Amino acid sequence: MPELPEVQIQVNQLRRLRGGRIQRVEVRDRQKLRLPRLTGLRIRQVRRRAKFIIFDLSDGSHLLVHLRMTGWFEFAPPPQYRLALHTTRGAAYFTDGRRFGTVEALPKGALERKLAGLGPEPLRRAFTLDRLRRTTRPVKAALLDQSLVAGVGNIYANESLWRARIHPGRPAHRLSAGELSRLRRDIRAALRKGIAYGPRIFEVQEFLVYDRQGKPCRRCRTAIRRVTLAGRSAYFCPRCQS
Repeated sequence: MPELPEVQIQVNQLRRLRGGRIQRVEVRDRQKLRLPRLTGLRIRQVRRRAKFIIFDLSDGSHLLVHLRMTGWFEFAPPPQYRLALHTTRGAAYFTDGRRFGTVEALPKGALERKLAGLGPEPLRRAFTLDRLRRTTRPVKAALLDQSLVAGVGNIYANESLWRARIHPGRPAHRLSAGELSRLRRDIRAALRKGIAYGPRIFEVQEFLVYDRQGKPCRRCRTAIRRVTLAGRSAYFCPRCQS
């Protein structure tokens, strides 16, 4: 599932449509995607909140997109797509093999209510992990809670905890101030590394710990282990992470 870096990469690509006027919205998956008439509206901005892509439109309304498992925007017509946004600045085609992605039109004033429960953005300067002190859950599970930290998913939770040398099963409320500070730093570093891969991220990305069960730790050469925490895979080094 695309996480914050992949969504930010898509936002960076979609910003080519800023200032363009919508000429046509082509919906091919009418069973799951239903949108009002948007023709003539201008795209003022494309931005991200957590794992959502937000199109700010000229009448104060918004398009809210969640890529879910397999959603992705392409900029040349692919063989299959669920929706295409044709504008005076070009077109974007929403591909989504598993059809879990969502595209919603929100009237003016509805966006804030829709996203009200999201936690702080990790890449903002004021970001802290203070909310982790409120939960006794394993820190890995807590990082996946979008009300505590916005945008982090399974991959980057694993990568961040390995960087910070923190075991994924540690109760979040028991982390020391120093450990929280280190984890904050390493969440931001892992996310920035992901964004830096750019549009080819799925082809070139290399992980430090995620999906490396049985392979040697990149720090100490101990075999990486995998356990299940809160229904999700957690990868860690039993020697480096405590």
